Amino acid sequence: MHSEQQYLNNYDPSLFEHPSVTVDILIFTVWDKKLRLLLIKRNIYPFYGKWAIPGGFLQMDESADEAAVRRIYEEAGVKNVHMEQLYTFSAVNRDPRTRVISIAYLATVPFEKLQYSAGEGADEAALFTVEGVTETSLNDDPEKTVLPDSENLILTSPDGVSIKGTDLAFDHAEIVRTAVRRMRGKLNYTDLSFGFLNDPSAFSLTELRNIHEAILGHTLDIGNFRRTIKREYESTGRIVEKGLEKGSVGRPAVLYSYKS
Repeated sequence: MHSEQQYLNNYDPSLFEHPSVTVDILIFTVWDKKLRLLLIKRNIYPFYGKWAIPGGFLQMDESADEAAVRRIYEEAGVKNVHMEQLYTFSAVNRDPRTRVISIAYLATVPFEKLQYSAGEGADEAALFTVEGVTETSLNDDPEKTVLPDSENLILTSPDGVSIKGTDLAFDHAEIVRTAVRRMRGKLNYTDLSFGFLNDPSAFSLTELRNIHEAILGHTLDIGNFRRTIKREYESTGRIVEKGLEKGSVGRPAVLYSYKS
């Protein structure tokens, strides 16, 4: 019987086809009470001139998480932000070049910390508002479910130019919708929204509510929101009252500190 090392020495990796693997990075922020997503305008084929989610191919000496951290820094100039794996998109014909599997990551970044620019393969980078994402079950497979809202996803650039989700490169409309739905579904039982705060050590409930409303796409009842946050977060010690906001005009807001 051969040893395992002998087997590995004689193993032929060409026995199986090798799909390419990429990471796609959804970098979300909240600015002016709106949910915004970083997109890049491609200057290479395929989808030359189309807006897309930033990303890149997985290098042979890095894990998917390491690649995602690297790409977030390259695209947005930030480190140590909230990041989580969203979904693996593996539809056979999702990339016209070859068989490409994409591992999508979701990152929440405070607007004040973003330092984005057009990187390799892109002419422009811009923050687009995200609107028109309808609700669906989080258990639905985005690659197998026929979603009726392809025309409803609207992304608007800072200069007011709007594009439909169907105008994005590859299957990025599906990835964007999946990410927004994931964030909405996690708002009430995770600390995801705190990743958007510029200063988690000193924030008001109004700031936090603005983030929730931006993600949900609708306004919330102020009283109900305050009661929910106090019950779910203050009573459990995840946020603590810090004092009154200094230097404000009118009635000062109560500031809180988030305990990660």
